[in-house]
Amino acid sequence: MLRSTNVSRYWRATTELDRLRGLLRGRARLEKKVGLKRITFLMRTQTRYRVEQKSHWERAIVRKNVDSAAHEHGSGWKHLRNDLARQNLMLLPKTQQQLALYEPLAFRAVMELCASRVPPPPPPVTAQVPAEAYAKRAEDGKTAHPAATRELKEGVERMLRASHSEKLQREGPKTMQAWMDAWKEYDVGAGARNEHK
Repeated sequence: MLRSTNVSRYWRATTELDRLRGLLRGRARLEKKVGLKRITFLMRTQTRYRVEQKSHWERAIVRKNVDSAAHEHGSGWKHLRNDLARQNLMLLPKTQQQLALYEPLAFRAVMELCASRVPPPPPPVTAQVPAEAYAKRAEDGKTAHPAATRELKEGVERMLRASHSEKLQREGPKTMQAWMDAWKEYDVGAGARNEHK
């Protein structure tokens, strides 16, 4: 009967790793486990280095393309970055490159905006929350919440400012409180609450 031998499926990889291990020195050359760990570490770091180098050169090419396009309009990469930041514009370098390549008129408009020294628009002002919004609701349920009263008052003021009707000025209520009382007659929610009671 023939003696069975273990088949090494990875003999080619093993021999290649042994050959590489022979190029190392110290324990990595003498001990297989240490050598394999060292080779794995070297392969991992070299792959990471190649990826980082590739991204570095890709970014450098994009910067150079944008710099060349900006030079056609009398500027440069550094000045363009500074002017874009001054104008509160967020354009990625890749987007600037695509604009310069495929939309030269749009890129020229961006360059002219940067060169115009026009100050950017101010940031939007958020509306302040009125103090009435934090007031507690009345326990009886009949008194309106202070925030609702303020909102109604502001609505009446907007209506009076928008409409310049002489008849409204002549025959309408004269005071703000009278307007608010007249408005309450058309409050659908209040009518529904009164019907349920």
